[in-house]
Amino acid sequence: FTMSAYPLTPHQLAELKRTSNNKCAECSSQNPAWASVSYGIVICLDCAGIHRGLGVHISFVRSITMDDWSSDQFDRMMRGGNDKWNEYWDKNASAAELASCNVTDNVVDRKEMVQKLKAKYESEIARSYRELLSLADGASRGDADSPSTILSALHQQSASSLPKKVVLPEDPLPTVKLYEDETFSFLLSMLLQSKKLLIAWGIFGIGSASYVQRLGHSYTSAAVLVMTAGIPYFFTKMGAKLLGAVQMKNRQDAFKSAKNLLVERITVGRATRLANCDVYYPPLSSSGERKAKVGFVFYPGALVDRTAYSPVATMLSDRGIMVVVANLEPTRLLFNVHNYNLREKIMRMINDALFLGGNGIWVIDEWSIGGHSMGCFAAITAVAQEMSSTVKKVVLYGTGAYPDKTYSDCPPLRDAAGVNALVINGSEDLIATSTILAGPKKEKIFQENMPPTLPANTIPSGDGGYTVRKTIVGGNHAGCAAYGPQTFPTPDGVRTITLEEQQKMTAKLTADFLLDS
Repeated sequence: FTMSAYPLTPHQLAELKRTSNNKCAECSSQNPAWASVSYGIVICLDCAGIHRGLGVHISFVRSITMDDWSSDQFDRMMRGGNDKWNEYWDKNASAAELASCNVTDNVVDRKEMVQKLKAKYESEIARSYRELLSLADGASRGDADSPSTILSALHQQSASSLPKKVVLPEDPLPTVKLYEDETFSFLLSMLLQSKKLLIAWGIFGIGSASYVQRLGHSYTSAAVLVMTAGIPYFFTKMGAKLLGAVQMKNRQDAFKSAKNLLVERITVGRATRLANCDVYYPPLSSSGERKAKVGFVFYPGALVDRTAYSPVATMLSDRGIMVVVANLEPTRLLFNVHNYNLREKIMRMINDALFLGGNGIWVIDEWSIGGHSMGCFAAITAVAQEMSSTVKKVVLYGTGAYPDKTYSDCPPLRDAAGVNALVINGSEDLIATSTILAGPKKEKIFQENMPPTLPANTIPSGDGGYTVRKTIVGGNHAGCAAYGPQTFPTPDGVRTITLEEQQKMTAKLTADFLLDS
């Protein structure tokens, strides 16, 4: 699966360089050849350099003549324009902001230009314009007010009516000791549930005790206790200490752009951060009802900040899907679910999403569950164990392993009647294909336990019970979210497509599967 992007055609170039865009939106230089897609404006080379320095979360810059453009990017430029942005800024900026941020003919010092544009584009006014233009993007794909309605509202706002920026609360930081304790419990569980390890453990203890006895010592019982319990306990504790430090070091924070996107969605009422989860709300219906066909509960990958999934979650919500991303702080992982009631946790998240933070009660027709990497284990286990009567779709990103007994007592998902699964992996994903943790038979075990895989290009039919596998050419393990690079438990592959392209492909495949479109 690939997403197309091409150089602009002569006709598109002519459309882009219409009357209002024949001068740089900042300094009025003639024939600008660059654009800020974030604001739908055309700018000159010098100003493009300054915009790039602001960061892609503030201004995403493209060359009109040298870069490839997606249809969504070009459409956003058509909905924007230098005149619209300048009109919005002039209307809402205070006299002080106009004086300190506007570029005049006598500004020749680059340092002064940088200061002016930085202040302008980091302002609440610029943020609000980006948000409303993004809402118009989502509306163009349906399930919301028309783009023209949104853009009309955009120009009717006054400075005093601009929403105040939300500040995300800091998540509690874990300690290395917390990771050590969690890892020790997991390793001990793995030892106790492995017959081979238990037999080896016993043989080691008995052999050591026999050796001590042959030496003529009389404390055989003490030797057996030390050899069969003490020494394995010591090595397990040391292993947990080592892995705890590795996990603490390899925590993956979300990119700043992902955090800003979540903040923007919260500000305009399209998302909320609750104690148990983050919720991304679809647009209201044309009659103002809080109702959606599909809700989607999602478990993040191990050690990954849940905010990193905001780009894909936002795109899914724009397609009319309520997305609920689980909060696994402070450790950001589930080693196993033997002491974690999955059904109870999921139902609590769903209840909170429907009744808290959404400015009213939401109604969702059906729910699906998904996850990324190790989060896939939680999704599979929840449905295979006890939720298959109500949850009929599972979506898995970056995986090829099935939960074993060290994680959960998970029956085969193929035994759950009528459950369909979508598995999305990147062609450059070296973590999902690694056998370091799951062993050389992991793909065979995965296929034996998942619903039967549909042959490529087969159209699903009947009552369900199948797995669809999709490969995003050029994508890697971390590319479904906004974090990285990932090097644990093994280095990830290198993407050959952009992060934005992989996320858009991931969102489209997921939405099409969940909405049966």
